[in-house]
Formats: sequence, structure tokens, C-alpha cells
Amino acid sequence: MGSAPSKCLPAYMEQFCNDLWLSHGLADKTIAAYRADLIGFSSWLSRHNGKTLLQAHILDIDEWLASLLERKISPRSVARYSASLRRFYRYLTSNGLASQDPTVPLGKIKIPLRLPNTPTQDEVAALLDITELNSHSGLRDKAILELLYATGLRAAELASIRIGDINFRNRVIRVCGKGNRERLVVFGEEASFWLDLYLSRSRPALRRNYLCNHVFLSVRGKKISTGTLRLVVKKHASNNGIERPLSTHSLRHAFATHLLDAGADLRVIQELLGHACISTTQIYTFVATKRLVSLHSMFHPRNEGKGRISGRR
Repeated sequence: MGSAPSKCLPAYMEQFCNDLWLSHGLADKTIAAYRADLIGFSSWLSRHNGKTLLQAHILDIDEWLASLLERKISPRSVARYSASLRRFYRYLTSNGLASQDPTVPLGKIKIPLRLPNTPTQDEVAALLDITELNSHSGLRDKAILELLYATGLRAAELASIRIGDINFRNRVIRVCGKGNRERLVVFGEEASFWLDLYLSRSRPALRRNYLCNHVFLSVRGKKISTGTLRLVVKKHASNNGIERPLSTHSLRHAFATHLLDAGADLRVIQELLGHACISTTQIYTFVATKRLVSLHSMFHPRNEGKGRISGRR
């Protein structure tokens, strides 16, 4: 990254942002979010009591976060602002740029649990049932959807795959994920078949005379965009009568949840998804548990509803 220091930002803020890139390898968008959070708090401090970030007290931080909640900012976003300040002041104190960390007494913000929108296995099967395989874009879409479900890749990760990243013999793909962290993802026989068919039949036609080395191409022969990938999912969901709103991330959720349903270890799923923390992956255990409770409610003979055995109490 190495973005040039801004004249309107204090040097210690730019030092912090550069450290996020140099020492921790965070992505440009993540660093931009940190910078925006700090600018927001700095502006509020200046308007509210004329203080700078270096003069902030825990009471100032509490009041700012409370004002965000009063403005109906979501608890999840406010928790992110809180985390940004914690990391910022921890950096300042550890590097001798501030004498104390005002966020030490800061309490945690309770975030309501939000379960991912996970399609069922039947819905995924319907989505993958593409009939227009006689066109180059149709065959490309089939390979895209099969690979998304087979690997759990993020849209940006799939769009960035290059020819040299794929090893068909071992059925693995080298992926560069968030924070420039590399990992290997595996894909099965079905995805391998359609990917190989796309590469041999449709990609050469889509590439035209361009020297693009990316695997998935637009109809103009350039690297496919994440926006186009989202449209591919929406198009085939609509064509196949799926009412649930689906996205590329829905297939990532399906990949993880269906693996967990089949008995896969949570740590393995974490590695395949490229999650830095296991807590991020644990959300899928709630999805699996919720599904089990629903099935029990529907089919157990001692419950009211669809599964009741006639004549029994």
C-alpha cells in the first residue's frame, strides 16, 4: 500500500496506518476504514471540546460511542469504531507516542447475533442446474458457480485467480485472501470437470487477443469483476426459480454450513475459508444448531406440527 501521508492528518495517525500495512499486512480497504474511524472521532472531539486524539479521555470515547448509537448507527458498526480506537491507542502507547491508553476501561459493545443467509442443499443444486451450456458465458457461469460452492472462496478471491494458481493434479488452488494471506483451497471432481471444460472450450474464445492471465474473464476478454460475479449468481437463481435472495457470499456460507452438517472439523473449515480467528467460523455452528432444532420441531412425534404421529398424545 504505502499511501502518501495526508497534509491534514497528524503524523502519528499516518504512522499508525502505515504500521497496519507494514507490520500486519492489512488490506487497503481495511486500513482506509481505520483511517475513516479515527478521522470521525477526531472531528467529533474537535467540535465537542476542542481536544485532539492525544488528549482524549475514556469519558470522551464513551460519549462519542453513545452518540453514534443515538443516531441509530448499528451496534456492529459502533463495535468496529471501538475496536479501531483500541488498536490505535494500543499502538500509540507501545511506541511511546502517548503516555496512557484511554480505551483500557472501555467495555464491550453487545452485538446481536446475525446468522448468515445460507441456502439449503436443494437450493444450491437448483442454482447449479444450468442448462445454457452451449454458450461460452453459460459454460463460464457453470464453472464459476461450481467452484464457488466447492471452495467457499470470496468473490474477490475467485476473480483474482490466475492460470498458474491452479493445480489440477492435486486439485488445489493457491489463493491470496484478506491481508494478503496466502492459503491453499481444495476442489472436488465435479468442479474440476467444469473448470477444465471452461478453460479448454470457452476461455480461449472469451480471451480474444488479450493477454489476460486471469482464469475467469468477462465477455470483453478482461478479468471478471466481483460485480459481474454477483450478477451471475442472481441471474441463475432467478432463472431456476429460487426465491431466497442469493449472492456469491451465500455460496460461501453454504460451503461452510454443509461441510459442518456432514461432520467436518471447525478448524478445517476455518483454514479453508481463510478466517484469521476461529470465532468468525463459529457462527456456522449456530446455523447448524438452528437447523437441527427446526427439524426436531417439525418431525419429532412429541411436538406439535408436521411430524406428529396421528392419534398419539
